[in-house]
Amino acid sequence: MDRESPLPLWAQLLEELRSRIAAGEFLERFPTDKEMIEQYNVSRQTVREAVRRLELDGVVVRHRGRGTILTNTRFEQQLGSLYSLFRELEQKGHRQWSRVLTQDIIEDEELADRFDLVETKFFILERVRFADELEVAIDSIKIPLAFAMPLVKVNFEHTSLYDELERLCGITPSRGEERIAPVLLSESEANLLGVETPCAALSLSRTTFTNDLLLESRVTKIRGDRYCFVSTFANSQSIGSKSVSAEITSFEI
Repeated sequence: MDRESPLPLWAQLLEELRSRIAAGEFLERFPTDKEMIEQYNVSRQTVREAVRRLELDGVVVRHRGRGTILTNTRFEQQLGSLYSLFRELEQKGHRQWSRVLTQDIIEDEELADRFDLVETKFFILERVRFADELEVAIDSIKIPLAFAMPLVKVNFEHTSLYDELERLCGITPSRGEERIAPVLLSESEANLLGVETPCAALSLSRTTFTNDLLLESRVTKIRGDRYCFVSTFANSQSIGSKSVSAEITSFEI
């Protein structure tokens, strides 16, 4: 910090933090007030004013007892693997949790007809998915009630759907498919994800089966600025007679 500069210290610190954020720093963790006070030899008031300005600009979110988080934090997921957003985020040090919007039993004759099911009743779970305090996605999940009755009263704030299916129902998915496409969020969806319309997102349509019976129909809409998918590949000549398939089978987000 240049104490002879006409710029106040908070403005100098603000520019320093913006520069470091633009350079890709603080993706894993934003420094605490104490760390910045010691590093830059400034007062707590100076640090708080600089961070307050970042918050006003929508760059960070400040939470009492949990510190400061970048709002443009982006989470990555490897394509073509059996994955769990719940476990992936927590393994990286993030708290994964959900705000349940709907947890009920409904009739859906159209879905039953599509999969040639006699039973038209489904368990429905709709929720907003968070990483720490950042909104990541909206889930809408339907499971035939014959499989899902024990799930009706489960607290899904901090647990995995497939873990509960296995624990309570003895059921695991045997195969599935997922298709990813860009979409525009509706006004209500944008409000839930903390963005303004119009806003693009990724829509993941997933169907999973157990023993060739429909287990789950799910649509997940993910903020594109919070999440990205990563694909790795190799030249077919380098892997002998094996071929790389473009079909992506993935479970549990």
